[in-house]
Amino acid sequence: MSKKVIQLIPSIILYICAVLLAIYAIWAYRYCADIISQARAAGQLATSGNEYDIASFYMGNSGHYFIYALLLAAAGFILQKKLPAPAPINQIPSDNLTVKKVYDEELDDWFNQIETTDKVKEKDG
Repeated sequence: MSKKVIQLIPSIILYICAVLLAIYAIWAYRYCADIISQARAAGQLATSGNEYDIASFYMGNSGHYFIYALLLAAAGFILQKKLPAPAPINQIPSDNLTVKKVYDEELDDWFNQIETTDKVKEKDG
């Protein structure tokens, strides 16, 4: 597989989850509509005065799945657009690399500097 395809896998997974959640949200919405229409037909539910309860029933059973599907799709889109392209390995400049050797004497000097600054702080404090 190419590197571009491998980079797209997380966003594809988010898109698939978003589609599945959207399908489930549509199914749940239709189920809620059937229940409410059956309750109205049986005379168990009056529409006037119960608008908040009906809207709450829809939101509680299917609305949040729509929101989650939108959030997952947006996350997949952002992830797809924001992933940086990997630098090819053969283009790394190896000639410009410099390695500095650190000798024990330099480290001893550095530790001595730290100790002297600590002693000065103790005298001030």
